[in-house]
Amino acid sequence: MQPLDYRWAHAVNSIAKLSVVQQQIREAEKNQFALSNFVNAIEADIIWGEAQQTPVMGHPPATDGDVSLSSFLDAMQELAMQFQSLLKQTGTPLIVKLDFKSSHAFEASSELLTKFIAEFPYTKSVFINADILPGPANSNHVAFEAVNFLQQVNALGEQEGGKHRHKLVLSVGWTTANATEEEIYLTFPLRATSVRKSWPALRPLLGPPNYGFTLWWAITQIPDDEMEWLFNTLEIETHTDEATDSPSTFAGRTFYDILGFDRFLEKRGHEQSLSSAQLQS
Repeated sequence: MQPLDYRWAHAVNSIAKLSVVQQQIREAEKNQFALSNFVNAIEADIIWGEAQQTPVMGHPPATDGDVSLSSFLDAMQELAMQFQSLLKQTGTPLIVKLDFKSSHAFEASSELLTKFIAEFPYTKSVFINADILPGPANSNHVAFEAVNFLQQVNALGEQEGGKHRHKLVLSVGWTTANATEEEIYLTFPLRATSVRKSWPALRPLLGPPNYGFTLWWAITQIPDDEMEWLFNTLEIETHTDEATDSPSTFAGRTFYDILGFDRFLEKRGHEQSLSSAQLQS
């Protein structure tokens, strides 16, 4: 599957939101996943639960939640089994993005993550995300020490002699390096509304072919002209590949966790169909 084929559920941090996703996937399974309007990429946040003294699903400033990380990961394994019928067709029919909000929550999750990754069946399917560098719109406070986080994620990939490394996607702030970078899938999570004005600085991040973006925005509807710019720039326009000195595109390297993106694609496809029909008539 290509990144454009994924339909995201954002901030699945409660029993209510998880139930909605589970129900949607059950309905899709009844129809043998014939339609493409079901969730197949799930993003959730993890905090340290003060009351339960365990990692739970939630987003700061919350300090507790009604779903533990352990229960959430069990639910993801169950969903993965429901997608097994699509495995031969798609390779990675389900993505789970885990956004850790503190180093305490992440470190306390190590055993759970090790077990989850070992059992989860799909390639490039488990995104481990954390903000490890301060951004332009944030304070200087960062909940993670960058080098430690990268080493800890690398250790997750090294379990059982690296047998499960292919399942992991490292998702971090802005820059990273590793001696075996050609073996690592890396996605930069970016606020979709900031990409256009920051494009000259962001474009070099797509130099390595195994690097990409995850664009997120769920607050308001992004204007269609802005969506069109993102789509054209990241999926259609050609550029000169520095390594081969030949025309290339950035297609297939960006995930779109953006409010209204599905509607934009449908509208765009409809307008193109009308245009083609007019040309033929």
